[in-house]
Amino acid sequence: MQIATRDSTAQGESTAHGESTAQGDAGTRHSCCRPSRKREAVLDAAQTCFLDLGYAATSMDLVASRAGVSKATIYAHFAGKDDLFAAVINRRCDRDPIVPDSWPVGDARTVLTMVGTRLMAFLMAPETLATYRVVVAEAARHPDLARAFWEVGPGQGKTRLAAMFAELTRRGALSVPDPWVAADQFAAMMRAEIFNRELLGLPLPQGRDAVTTVMAAVDVMVRAYGPEKSA
Repeated sequence: MQIATRDSTAQGESTAHGESTAQGDAGTRHSCCRPSRKREAVLDAAQTCFLDLGYAATSMDLVASRAGVSKATIYAHFAGKDDLFAAVINRRCDRDPIVPDSWPVGDARTVLTMVGTRLMAFLMAPETLATYRVVVAEAARHPDLARAFWEVGPGQGKTRLAAMFAELTRRGALSVPDPWVAADQFAAMMRAEIFNRELLGLPLPQGRDAVTTVMAAVDVMVRAYGPEKSA
């Protein structure tokens, strides 16, 4: 499946292999780095430190110690702490892509339910929630951290969602005039009450869960953008 940026979506075009210009230099750097045992050990240690201690309290010395490598080894792979944090997020997103590179042919409801279920599972995962808390807590003091998080996390995910809506429109399964807006709407419905309660550590409301959230969001999108709406 091809992945579209906002500009290319508006023109009915897309970029290949899921590459987004929104990912920035950090995304390009991470995608071209070949995995190695030392690099993976650094990412494992960094993820644990960032999520357990927070961004500010995590130092490169600490990550090096936890990973069993020298600090020079870390800098051989990553430009700095922001770059390392972005790599942690990028690896997480690569392991669990919201919109896979290929997905089965089906009606809009089937495809949206599959993608919505994957997105909701990703958002509700403890690692995702912990990452959100770290970024929100540190964003005002470390804007580069917030920017890196956006580029390789939500920004990349939104680009993939927009490409999905563009493809469903191309197939005639939906009629979406602006896939970028539709991606925003769909993602926002996933980050509604259930997600926010879990993020804040509050009990979930009775009768509401991830499944009902996905079903409601899919129903709204199909009703709003069903092909008959353009008739």
